[in-house]
Amino acid sequence: MKKKLAALNIGTIVALGALFAIVYYLLLRDNFLHASISSIISNSHHLEVKKRVLVHGLLPIYIATMIFGAAMLGIYIGSSFQQFLLRSIENEKLPS
Repeated sequence: MKKKLAALNIGTIVALGALFAIVYYLLLRDNFLHASISSIISNSHHLEVKKRVLVHGLLPIYIATMIFGAAMLGIYIGSSFQQFLLRSIENEKLPS
């Protein structure tokens, strides 16, 4: 039985790199979206103790969702881009 592995093509690698850079920026840098880890922690200081503990407890799930969501989106965008390029190259090779 052959194992089929998802082939990482150049489109997927470029999309993954771009999306990981965006997620890295969103998680570690303070920006206008207030989606960084430090923004979430500083905004949670104004909450009650129970809600603050809940926010801090859900923070690892938020980080994992951002990272794995970017990975899934990068694979989808990269494979779609690669298929688009392959179709356009095949259309140019076909004789009229």
